[in-house]
Amino acid sequence: MPSLTAGTTARGPGKPRKRDGRHSGDVLLDTASALMIERNSINFTFAEIAARAGLNSALIHYRFGGKAGLFRALIDRDVGGTFPTLDELVAADLPAEEKLTRHIQAIIKVYFEHPYLNRLIAALSQEVDGEGARFISERVVQPLARAQGAILAQGEAEGVFRRIDPMLFYFSLIGACDHLFQARYALKWAFGVADIDDALRRDYARHVIALLLDSVRATR
Repeated sequence: MPSLTAGTTARGPGKPRKRDGRHSGDVLLDTASALMIERNSINFTFAEIAARAGLNSALIHYRFGGKAGLFRALIDRDVGGTFPTLDELVAADLPAEEKLTRHIQAIIKVYFEHPYLNRLIAALSQEVDGEGARFISERVVQPLARAQGAILAQGEAEGVFRRIDPMLFYFSLIGACDHLFQARYALKWAFGVADIDDALRRDYARHVIALLLDSVRATR
């Protein structure tokens, strides 16, 4: 069974490097990411990644133990790297409304920059009691929920937020942020939008922020 932190194995000392100085694991992650964005799909073969990266496909098994390990490593890199910044936001000397605004903007930006994330998460979490689902819950859900709970508690203490169940808020927030990127079929066939550009990303962030802030504000 690949380690839950399989993504970190590509960065340790003594690992083979490409000629440009990057570890081969990082090259494979970058290549898989680019291929999924290009295809708008998480369907690929190791041979395709290896050929594009100029590496042996056996390295994928060596680094990540298989496709599930590669998916975990991508999620750990793309999402996990944002958590130190999230901790800084929670600890910052800012009003709760500003913290929540920045948090929502950051989540939507992550989905925008890594549009395959929701598919990777769905693929890993199909079995509720499986290793992939536990990884998603521990590595992604719990840090987000803790931060959101802290921001909601601060807002309640400031008198600007009503009392909100952090668990219900988590599902409302992530569902709102995620669905635009998950439902690209609806954008294309129902609304005639071929792709999500930065302007749409910013408009959607403003829309979600307005909806959620209005929903949690205390009655004045």
